[in-house]
Amino acid sequence: MNLTGGFTWHWLAWRSQARWAPTSHAIENWLMQQAQAFKPEAVAGQPSLLLIGASAGWMMSSRWLGQFARVDTFDIDPFAGTLFKWRHGAALKEQGTELHCHTQDAMQNLPALLSKHPKACVFFDNVLGQLRFQHPANDWQVVEKKLQQLKVTLKGREWGSVHDRMSGPTLETIAEGSALPVRHPDWHDQHWLTQLNAQSPWLDHLTHSVFPTGVSVQDFAWNFSPRYRHWLQAAWVRP
Repeated sequence: MNLTGGFTWHWLAWRSQARWAPTSHAIENWLMQQAQAFKPEAVAGQPSLLLIGASAGWMMSSRWLGQFARVDTFDIDPFAGTLFKWRHGAALKEQGTELHCHTQDAMQNLPALLSKHPKACVFFDNVLGQLRFQHPANDWQVVEKKLQQLKVTLKGREWGSVHDRMSGPTLETIAEGSALPVRHPDWHDQHWLTQLNAQSPWLDHLTHSVFPTGVSVQDFAWNFSPRYRHWLQAAWVRP
């Protein structure tokens, strides 16, 4: 499977929608809470969003996207834009949101995009945890440095991300439709991994320092397959 997308990925995502639905709903609820709390800068009087790593928006919320007057999606996958419009286009049109999909490496061209859209909000849609796969194993420090640099590059912006923190096999099969583990605020990481029924070793996606110190971070469980689970982290950063 191509980790950046491709037909195989989209086929898997399409057939996994029921299994992934609890996590999608949890992310949607969290995003809507953020929408009620933040007031982004405006472009021509209306908020706009740069959605980076959008893929087809398999776990993205049309309801949340509809809070923006304009959404620009970016992904290197040539199938992503067409499928994103298929999944979200009608709903966004009904909500009055202008949608533009771009086939582009937004991570590589981020400074230029920020300059072109100086007042837009930015959201990284499950992409930052994939950066480690674009580098050899001995370049992990390079990946970590790039991820840590994001909060500097985005300083002064409204921005957020949902991404993999860790992932790996589970000790037992996860029944479809089972309740998602919910992290208690007092739990340390090892306790949380125990609740995720993690079977060691789990993969570290090198995203531990993405968000600025002091930002409230939300943890999600994602039942990716019957015996594989992801630990997702999300936060919204305000200037």
